[in-house]
Amino acid sequence: MEKSSGPSLFAIIIPWRTILKIAAACLLAYITVRLSRFLALLALSLLLAIAFRPLFRWTARHHWPKSAGILACGSILFCSTALVFGLLVPAISKQGTEFIQKLPEFKERILQSPPASGVVRNLADRFFSASAYSNLEPLLKKAVTWGGVGLERMAEFFLVLILSLYLIAEGDRVYRWLIAFLPEEQRRKTAAAAEEITEVVSQYVVGNIITSVICGIYAFTVLKLLHVPNAALLAVMAGIFDLLPIIGFFLFTIPAVLLALTVSVKAAMLVAILYSAYHLAENYFIVPKVYGNRLRLSELTVLISCLAAGLIAGVIGVLLVLPIIASYPTIERIWLRPYLQRDTIQRHEELDTQEHSRVE
Repeated sequence: MEKSSGPSLFAIIIPWRTILKIAAACLLAYITVRLSRFLALLALSLLLAIAFRPLFRWTARHHWPKSAGILACGSILFCSTALVFGLLVPAISKQGTEFIQKLPEFKERILQSPPASGVVRNLADRFFSASAYSNLEPLLKKAVTWGGVGLERMAEFFLVLILSLYLIAEGDRVYRWLIAFLPEEQRRKTAAAAEEITEVVSQYVVGNIITSVICGIYAFTVLKLLHVPNAALLAVMAGIFDLLPIIGFFLFTIPAVLLALTVSVKAAMLVAILYSAYHLAENYFIVPKVYGNRLRLSELTVLISCLAAGLIAGVIGVLLVLPIIASYPTIERIWLRPYLQRDTIQRHEELDTQEHSRVE
C-alpha cells in the first residue's frame, strides 16, 4: 500500500540583484513623480533654448565670442520680458481690480441685454445667480489666493528663462556628452534626427510667439474700437490663450463677448463675429505662412493630441505635444524605417504632400 504524500511545497527564490533592480526602478519612478513639475518646466526651457539656437549659431558663424552670443540671446530674452511685464502688468492689475469692483454693475448690464424670457434669459439668470456676483467678499478672498498662485507661476516663468539661458550656453556640450553613451550607429541617427527636430521646434516656438502677439494686438484693437471695458486685460487673455490649440479660442472669446454685452448686444455680436473671423484667418492663412509645412497637422490630430496631453500634463503638456507630434515624420524616417513596410514612409509622405497642396 502506497503512502500518501503530503502537500507539495514550492519555493520562489528571487536573486538579490533582481530585488535591487526592482527597488531601483521604484525609486526612479518615485523621483520622476516628485520632479514631474520641474521636468515639465525643463522641457519648456528646452523649447525656448531651441528657439534661440538659430540666433546663437548666427553669432558663431560671424565669429562672435561665445559670451557675446549668450549675451545677445539673454538680452533679447530678458529685455523683451521686462518690456512686456513693464507695460502690461500695471494696466492688467488696474483693470483686474476695476473688473472685480464693477462685477455687480456688469451683471446688471448683461441681464438687461437678453430677452425678457426664453432659453437665453434662463441661462443668464442661472449663470449670474451665484452669490459671488452680489457679495464680493468671497471673490476678493479668491483673488488673493489667485494672486499667490500668480506669483508662484511668475517665479516658475523666470526659472524657465534662466534655465533657457543656461541651455543656450551649455546645450551643445551636454548634448555631445549624452550621445557619447550611444553606439556609433545610434549616434549618427540621433545627430541626423536632432537637426531636423531642432528646426521643427524652433519654427513652433517662434511661430507661437508671432501668432500670439498678432492675436493680442488684434483683440485689443477690436475691443478698443467697440469701447469694450477692460480691453487690455482681455487682449492679454487672448494672446495667452491663443497658445492653446482649439480650446484657447473659446477661453478668450467667451469673456470678451460677455463684457461686450455691457456695451450693447450689437457690440457683443460684433466681437463674436470679428474674433471668429480672425480665428479662421489664423488657421488658414497666418499659421501656414508663419509655421511652414512642418507644423501643418490635421485638426483631428491636434484635437486628440491636445486632449491626451492635457489629461496627462495639463497646459504644459498641451504646449509640448504639438512639436513632438510634428517631429514624428523625422522619427519615422530615421528610427522606425527598419520596422515598417517598405512603402509605408513613401505613402505617408505622398499623403502629406497631397494635403499641403490641397490647403495651398
